[in-house]
Amino acid sequence: MSDLQVALIILGGFIIAAVVVYNWMQERKLRHEVNNEFIVPQKDVLADDFHINADAYIVDKELAEVTEKFNSEHPVAPETLSAPTIVEPAVETAVKDFNENVFANAVKTQAVDEDASQEALITPEPIVKAALHEQILHAQVHLPEPTHTQIDLSAIFYLNKNISPKDLAPLSASLAGIQLPIMLHGLDNKDKWHEVSENATTTFKQVACSVQLADRGGPIAKNLLNKFQFAVEDAGLELNAHVEWQGSGDALQRAIELDQFCIEVDQMISVHLAEYETSVHGTKFKGLAEASGMTLKPDGKFYFYSNETPIFTVVDTNNVPFTAESLRNNVLKSVTFQLEIPKVTNCEQVFNQMIAIAQKMANSLNASLVDDNQKPLGDLQLEKIRQQLKVIHATMVARGIMPGSPSSMRLFS
Repeated sequence: MSDLQVALIILGGFIIAAVVVYNWMQERKLRHEVNNEFIVPQKDVLADDFHINADAYIVDKELAEVTEKFNSEHPVAPETLSAPTIVEPAVETAVKDFNENVFANAVKTQAVDEDASQEALITPEPIVKAALHEQILHAQVHLPEPTHTQIDLSAIFYLNKNISPKDLAPLSASLAGIQLPIMLHGLDNKDKWHEVSENATTTFKQVACSVQLADRGGPIAKNLLNKFQFAVEDAGLELNAHVEWQGSGDALQRAIELDQFCIEVDQMISVHLAEYETSVHGTKFKGLAEASGMTLKPDGKFYFYSNETPIFTVVDTNNVPFTAESLRNNVLKSVTFQLEIPKVTNCEQVFNQMIAIAQKMANSLNASLVDDNQKPLGDLQLEKIRQQLKVIHATMVARGIMPGSPSSMRLFS
């Protein structure tokens, strides 16, 4: 090895050592600066417990959001109109009363059980919004009881003077031809709503006119909706009244959405009682049906009633109407128990009652319970049906249309 090579190796070693020393010094200097400038927190937010007043925070937030949304969707009528314009105090009263009720219930619950969870003291979010919105709505506009904000398009006539039912005859005539149900109500001086009829003698200071937006036949047609709206506006001009439409959004879109909701929940549960080893004689079937509390009606169906309300029916599977004579002379191959879900208040309870009667009759007639595909119905299949009933029931409640209510009966008639 030459002297030059030795010198280069030594020089390279010195350079590497200098770089290592320099990096060490820079790192030490940086660490010293960080230690001096870094502020140690007095409380570790990740390690320490976090507390919040859930009652005050959640409820106040929901009240603020719902009130702001309501004010934007329902502006107050101008002062120059004859309509009542004192809305804000009523809204504030509704908010105040609702707020007090929520916290009173929370305090009461806490007094009963100090160890109750925080969730038990807070009204669930959807219920807070729905209940408060309903209170504010009724504080502003007192609609007739048969109308439903989710089902009907309603208009309020604010009149300058009281009118008689005869003054509304032109409006009723102009609404003829609209197949969907139309309701016309008048508000008397005692703030009581009356259904408008030709023979009524009461005079009205306000009038409410409503049309149902959908039924089992589908949503209201656009031309019929326009006819209704034009007729109402024209009547407002003739009566020298201010017309205020209730609800937000496009009415036709609301009708389409209501129809989609109807399609989703308008379900019928069918359970078939079919002959097994021996034929089912009509006379014996009729006797068992009547002994179980069912009544044969002129339309050829057996009805089971609860508080004078039919909750399920029994029909011939081939849709042949039952008659006393046909039941006396014929045998039955299959009959069908039918339950319309939207028309009963507690569909799961009614379903269980219907299945209990069907199973009892099947045992007495030596028949079998089968589904639409003629497969035997066991406990597993029945439990699946119960789960579907719960989903449909919850969907209707969330929409604000209670199963078995007058509004639901009208919508699914």
